[in-house]
Amino acid sequence: MSDADDIERHPCPRCGAEAGSPCRSRGGAVAGAYHTGRFTKVPRLAKLLRVPTPADRGPGQPWPPVTPPPAPIDPDTPTADIRIGYARCSTLGQELDSQLDALAAKNIPRDKIFAEKISTRVRVRPAFEAALSAAREIKAHAPHCRVILTVYEMKRLGRDAAELTALADHLSAHGLVLEMLAGPLAGMYDSSGTAGCCSRSSRRWRRPSGRPSGSPRLKG
Repeated sequence: MSDADDIERHPCPRCGAEAGSPCRSRGGAVAGAYHTGRFTKVPRLAKLLRVPTPADRGPGQPWPPVTPPPAPIDPDTPTADIRIGYARCSTLGQELDSQLDALAAKNIPRDKIFAEKISTRVRVRPAFEAALSAAREIKAHAPHCRVILTVYEMKRLGRDAAELTALADHLSAHGLVLEMLAGPLAGMYDSSGTAGCCSRSSRRWRRPSGRPSGSPRLKG
């Protein structure tokens, strides 16, 4: 974790920037350096006179509030499962309650369940993208944990084989696990090591044991 990441874990007592954001100048731009009262909260930086704002934070650019990153987890914390839930139905007239109940039964907090009423024909599904983004962020901050994207059944994700294959490759690339609670593919699908969620060569879903699930091949 960089100096900037450690500093931005704390709000700034001088400019009021919330955790996750760089410091703000009086003119409303990203400050060129972090304020002293903020960076001295990081013990290893406490004796420095100045800590410049990194270029990737856009010093001099209009200051944007940023969503705080997940709190870092102590490396000594035992490996744990962290679930992100996703629920979807196609029309406003359909209900999500049964999916939400099934996800809640897996002890997924409500703020970690992303739900929407949108057709799989829509290429960009905001809640689905938000669920993937949350899973990636958590995995980045807690690489020792198994981060699981949990859905009720496969058709909540999509009906197109190419789309599902692309999703499997995305999960594999980010070290995420897919879990389906019902349907012909119910079970956990690991995306690490030899038990890939979907092998590029075989295009088959695999369970964490490494054995093919017995489901039809997903042809890209």
